[in-house]
Amino acid sequence: MSVLQDVSARYALPVRGVAAADDDAWRGLSARLAAFSVIGGLVFNALLCLVNTRVMRVSDGHVMMSEMVLIGCVFIVALGRRTAPYMLLAVFISYMLFLFTMRGQPDLKAVRDILIPIGFYFAGRTLHDLRLADRLVFISAAIVVAVGLFEYMALDVYISFFNVIGYYLARGSVTVDQLYGQTTGLFISGMRPSARTILPFLGMHRVSSVFLEPVSVGNFGAIVYGWCLFRPTMRLRFVTLFLALTVIALGDARFGLYTCILMTLLLPVYRFMPRLAWYVLPFIMLSVLAYYGIQSGTQGGPNDIGGRFQVTAHLLTSLDLRVVFGAQTTTQFTADSGLAYTLTKFGLFGFMGLWGLLVFAPLKSGRARIFHGMVIVYLLLLMIISDSGYSIKTAGLLWFLFGTISVLDEAALGRKPRDASQAGRGLSAA
Repeated sequence: MSVLQDVSARYALPVRGVAAADDDAWRGLSARLAAFSVIGGLVFNALLCLVNTRVMRVSDGHVMMSEMVLIGCVFIVALGRRTAPYMLLAVFISYMLFLFTMRGQPDLKAVRDILIPIGFYFAGRTLHDLRLADRLVFISAAIVVAVGLFEYMALDVYISFFNVIGYYLARGSVTVDQLYGQTTGLFISGMRPSARTILPFLGMHRVSSVFLEPVSVGNFGAIVYGWCLFRPTMRLRFVTLFLALTVIALGDARFGLYTCILMTLLLPVYRFMPRLAWYVLPFIMLSVLAYYGIQSGTQGGPNDIGGRFQVTAHLLTSLDLRVVFGAQTTTQFTADSGLAYTLTKFGLFGFMGLWGLLVFAPLKSGRARIFHGMVIVYLLLLMIISDSGYSIKTAGLLWFLFGTISVLDEAALGRKPRDASQAGRGLSAA
């Protein structure tokens, strides 16, 4: 008996060692699930488009199922022993059920719109791995540029594999009448009707890459640029920065370019900007645009910066008061204004609550306020021109990055990626 005990004592693993091994295994699985969700959100529309073009017809159901899988995977990472995500989900879903009761009909898309930031944000907080975040940014940018160059240099071949119009027709997002009978080709905005703003010698073609439409190209470029600006110790930083600017140039993304410029100019401000000032900004914008819309009677404008402001002003003044407060739905097209879209989906009080969650999100370091400010600037500008900020194509990466930096301290954010990831594991162990 004593011999067996001696052998057991010699070869048995310590309990703490087993726990550490299990923790490392789970952390590795979580990192892979998070990466799958971020990259998957980036490319799944392109993959479905490829299937629709070359294999079989897809429908909007396939898109929803794909998004459910991606969101489900990221929530496996996001949900743990902490109560915060559960409480947030409970409050949000309760509020949405209240709105659905008043409206007399559900809106699952609105629920999905907020599940994306909640899931990816808490996944980033759970892993708090700067090295993983840097890798995801670089890999994402490399994928977007590679596919974008393929599209630009071999457009006919690209369309033979990715019939974008056919994909959106199959989904029911557009109709043949809207496309004047066209069933093959790029997205509606894939060609500029007039000269390019960025590098005019590239021609009228606006590259869409894996996003299939140019709007998300600009959004993505701005996010990657902002991350590179925030991460001076990032490996391959300047390569990634070049990829971000390449994406913006290929897509002739004016929004992306202007956002990058503004994010850079505001670098000295982010650390010192009062959160209350960030909080009131969108509501000041709402008031000013609504007042302008009422006074001018604008019906919209051209496809430029001034025209986008006019479109948003027109949409805001066209909304019924019950719609603004979330008690009633509308069939009005609001995708060209993130402000109007947010009001129609969540109501004014929902907008105030959701915006407050972002502005007053806990940050462990002053340095994190830099990227926090960039995210706010990006969303403020985007809400004037589009509702695309809710799309998983780019929102997954954005919220994962924000969640990652929100839980790291000043020292961890200033270290090189390998040292920072080791510090993150130290936080987990603690």
